[in-house]
Amino acid sequence: MLFASALALDTMGCGVSSSIRVLQSITVSPATADAKDFPNGQVQFTATGTFSKPPSPSPVTFAAPYSGQWFVDPAIATLVGTGMGTATFQCVAGALGTTTVRATASAGPDQGQKAMSIAVNGTATLTCP
Repeated sequence: MLFASALALDTMGCGVSSSIRVLQSITVSPATADAKDFPNGQVQFTATGTFSKPPSPSPVTFAAPYSGQWFVDPAIATLVGTGMGTATFQCVAGALGTTTVRATASAGPDQGQKAMSIAVNGTATLTCP
C-alpha cells in the first residue's frame, strides 16, 4: 500500500514537471566589453535565457522560479545596478585587468529530491583600464 501511494505521488510529480518552463541556457551580452568604451566606465550586461517553452528566448529575471544572481571578481569590478535581466558593473578605482561576468540562475522550481533545480550559467568578459 505504501509503495502504491509513493508511486502515485511520483507519477503525479512527473506530470506536473512537464508543464514547467525550464531555463536551458543563458547568453550574456555584450560577450566582451572594455569599460573605457562606456559612459562613466559603467557597462550594462543583459542575460537572455533559452527556455523549454515560449516565450524563448527572453530575459532572465532572476525572480522565482529562476532565482539567481550576477557574479564578478570584486577586486576588479562592482555591481552598481540591476534591472529586468540586466546588471551594470563598474571597474574598481585603479583596477587593471579582465574579469568574468557570470549570470547564474535556477533552471526552474525545485520539484523535490528527484528533480533538484539545476544552476544555469552564462558568462561574458569585462576589461578594466
